Amino acid sequence: MKLLADSIVDWGALLDVIWISAVAGLAIAAVLGLGIVSSLRAQDTEGTTALGLNAVTVISVLLVGAALVTGIIFLIDK
Repeated sequence: MKLLADSIVDWGALLDVIWISAVAGLAIAAVLGLGIVSSLRAQDTEGTTALGLNAVTVISVLLVGAALVTGIIFLIDK
């Protein structure tokens, strides 16, 4: 059965967008969650452990920022 939208919609490309968006969304959420947890744990510790946890927080914030910039660049280019 052929749908009316088949002539307009590229279903393969649509499924690719859904798949990539789901994976990217989960990855970004996991990195952001790691940054939040490390930030909260850094408040309860001292010394080099706190320094390491703060470094993890900074790196996770930079990664999430890079993901946002990459997404915006892809939106502008299309």
